[in-house]
Amino acid sequence: YASQAFLLMGVLYMLAVTGVADAKAPISTPAWIAIPPEDYYAWEILFTIPVFVLGWILAAGLAQLLIRPFRGSGTFEATLAVLGFAVTVPMFVTWIVETFLAALMLIGAMKPGAWQDLTARPGFWQGFAVGYQLVTLAWYLVLVPVAISVAHRIRWWQAILVGALTVGIAGSVMLIFIR
Repeated sequence: YASQAFLLMGVLYMLAVTGVADAKAPISTPAWIAIPPEDYYAWEILFTIPVFVLGWILAAGLAQLLIRPFRGSGTFEATLAVLGFAVTVPMFVTWIVETFLAALMLIGAMKPGAWQDLTARPGFWQGFAVGYQLVTLAWYLVLVPVAISVAHRIRWWQAILVGALTVGIAGSVMLIFIR
């Protein structure tokens, strides 16, 4: 079930990226890989699902390695399964906002690049943009340690430490590719 939920989220994100690419929106943050900015979203359509899946496997592998000093009793497969759900739920928050923005651009209610202009200035929209991403991060920082604790039957502080490191490292890798 976790793999189905995770793949569904990957497909939903790929569709949102397709909308953003079709709208010819500029990338939201500078790219870290050598893809021309004007073509970035067109390429991201192709690598969204593979990056999501590899990021999920990376997170499970990291958690599995980081848990060793605490003698966690869970398997890689159990860690992968619980992280599939723990990561999918927060992704849904960002997907909703980004899909809504893509839809606004596709129907012509918002010009490509207008979101970046709105969020660049202090005010409500900048606060909203930062806020929904902080809500997503907070969910990751709660759900990932809970998942690790369930999979490995360890103390809460150990799960928080391993979960925070897992979110930080795996999230940083994902940010390299997903704009």
